Amino acid sequence: MFTYEQADSLTYDELSDLYKKFSNKNLPDLYGKFSFGSKVMHRAYESFVEDREGNQYVDLTGGLGVANFGHNPNRIIEARKRFSNENRVEIHKNYLNRFLAAASANLAEILPGDLNVSFFCNSGAEAVDGSLKLSYKYHKGVRKKVLRSDRSFHGKTIGAGSLSYGDNFVAGNARFSFQKIPGVLTYDFNSIPSIKDQLSLNKDDIYAIYVEPYSCSTLTECSAEFMKELREICNENKIILVFDEIYSGFGKCGYNFYMEKYGVVPDIVCLSKALGGGKSSISAYVASTEVWNTAYGTYAGALMHSSTYNSFGEECVTVLETTQMLGELNVAKRSKSVENFIIPRLVDLKNRYPDVISEVRGSGSHCGLILKPDYKVVQALAASIPISFFQDPLFVKKLITTSFIEEYFSKHKIITAFTSNQEVIWNISPSPIIDQNILSQSLDKLELVIRNGPLKNISNFVVKNFTKGSSV
Repeated sequence: MFTYEQADSLTYDELSDLYKKFSNKNLPDLYGKFSFGSKVMHRAYESFVEDREGNQYVDLTGGLGVANFGHNPNRIIEARKRFSNENRVEIHKNYLNRFLAAASANLAEILPGDLNVSFFCNSGAEAVDGSLKLSYKYHKGVRKKVLRSDRSFHGKTIGAGSLSYGDNFVAGNARFSFQKIPGVLTYDFNSIPSIKDQLSLNKDDIYAIYVEPYSCSTLTECSAEFMKELREICNENKIILVFDEIYSGFGKCGYNFYMEKYGVVPDIVCLSKALGGGKSSISAYVASTEVWNTAYGTYAGALMHSSTYNSFGEECVTVLETTQMLGELNVAKRSKSVENFIIPRLVDLKNRYPDVISEVRGSGSHCGLILKPDYKVVQALAASIPISFFQDPLFVKKLITTSFIEEYFSKHKIITAFTSNQEVIWNISPSPIIDQNILSQSLDKLELVIRNGPLKNISNFVVKNFTKGSSV
């Protein structure tokens, strides 16, 4: 049995071996294709991560939307320590939880409109699942259809995954599709005519419509006209409008919540990621009082949705801090400042390297580049690449983007990531609280990677990972 000290002292080889035996067999080989995947990361703070050797790396992933307050924010750590040191009650459900009550009130305070009633759970996908149940129950189970857009990501549980749409390439033998909940229909992103087409075919049978006001997996937004007309359509047809602000919320994309840009309030909003301040696995779905009371406003309904780990005391204490810090630290304003700094720099790179960069997108501190595919380079190296990888229709674009990510990390100690919902996007997505000097230096180094061009970056990456005898 491992102790804390023994686990902390594991070498990379020992760690990799344990993963292969007891956790995820292929993950070490997958991560091992990148220089960062063969590092043992030791500590993190603000916008930095350090490995065991003391090397410091700039994190331009923003913890994938989790670290809006930076890594290990002192204020949140101190609040959690206080709760723990005072031996506060954590788990019982036989009586009311004052920290849950206060956290719910704080969320109601910072959210717009009448989004007043919260249920706390553990992940964004679980929040989406809970919102599905609530929407379905609101209509007493009579309506059977739910709409999701054709560029959406809501999570990987069966329920949330049923509402997600996009790239789901898994491995060597192409795609795998999990079972879906019944009644899921698709509309074209940002298209009112598409919504109306579904309504005409399924009149009085749609219980909810799911929308990401800002699609963080594709870096695209809904129009104001779409959002406002959709709200009217849902009102007229008594359809529950659900916003997924799991990633875009808590200041990440330039607004406390992206819905504020439009002045449109949903019936339910799903939250997670930065809600827990990087220290808590907590999420929430928050509904209007009318929707909640109609669905669950009875003695029986009060117990209709619960889970063992929902609303743990220390997690709720964390929410008390993040809901206050959002405004006190001006996170949305700082995120907008990051956008105003990053986007012009990326556009300048696109203008100077038009053969490498095809498009720049972003809002707030969540920005990205779409790189141009260089098929000639890949064709020249095709003999070194296993044919199974070409079964992924996005493989070439992923290969190009990941080669740039690898170069940026291995040569300049900067961590980035990509998304591949509809397109492959290289995300430049720092925490909103990043120091501008650090960001400026990082973007200077980004130019060096772009200047290399795809040939050099892809060649280095392929030689490392796909030459004969390497693990694939």
